[in-house]
Amino acid sequence: MTHRWDPLRDLVVLQEHMNRLFEDATKQRSSDEEEEGEQEIERADWSPAADVYNREHEYVIMIDLPGIDRDALELSLDEGRLLVRGVRSIEQNEAQRLERKHGRFLRRFGPLPSTVDQSAITADYKDGVLSIRLPKRQEQQARRVEIKIQ
Repeated sequence: MTHRWDPLRDLVVLQEHMNRLFEDATKQRSSDEEEEGEQEIERADWSPAADVYNREHEYVIMIDLPGIDRDALELSLDEGRLLVRGVRSIEQNEAQRLERKHGRFLRRFGPLPSTVDQSAITADYKDGVLSIRLPKRQEQQARRVEIKIQ
């Protein structure tokens, strides 16, 4: 038996799937925010691209932020989460075409692993890339205990 293609039916099915996805994402976000105890939602206009590396002695986060002044960046720790905020300003009256994202941005990382030494986190900003180094704690290595004969 062959089924006749009905584009309207397919469109309705697609719309239902999209509605379900949107509802699931909204529920997930609201439950995450309730768990974090956030009363206020911090708004951001865009989110910069980031790479995270897990190296032997540290985690490294590299965030692309070309064209942003160092003074427009803020890095903070809040309840075990690393927050990177800032603003990319543009001269709209002089621009003929705007393709790069601008305005307020926010990136959240965390909760940070318990192995991170939060007091030793450092950051460098060079050539439009913010590099954040999160050193791992020096875990005490297992050692052999000598048994003395008496």
